[in-house]
Amino acid sequence: MGLLGLAIAIMSAADLYLTLLYVTHTGMNEMNPLARAMMEYQSPALLALWKAATVTLSVGILLVIRKKRSAEIGAWIACLFLGWLMSHWILFIEETRGMNIEVMHELAAGDHTWVTIDASTRMLPSRTVID
Repeated sequence: MGLLGLAIAIMSAADLYLTLLYVTHTGMNEMNPLARAMMEYQSPALLALWKAATVTLSVGILLVIRKKRSAEIGAWIACLFLGWLMSHWILFIEETRGMNIEVMHELAAGDHTWVTIDASTRMLPSRTVID
């Protein structure tokens, strides 16, 4: 159960990093309405805090009830879901590689799932290259 919790934490950290990278540089589609609502605050720090808190709480609950079969099933489901999310990130990165930012914004026009965080609030170095 401990290794599954660690895997959940690592994949969640990778998801957070990629989310912050894209949302502060080019924008991205965010299908999770709760995450989209957090991004409306235009604060990478708040988004990171929210993500860390939800992952810590979730993994903590799974570890507290680790002796129950449902905890192991829940941890495996979380790992499978996060694995799917990592494959989604790989596809997104491949599809947007070399794409002009203006073209991305034109394609996203009117799409309520498209989110950006103003570059002046970014937490990541401005010379970060996405490819």
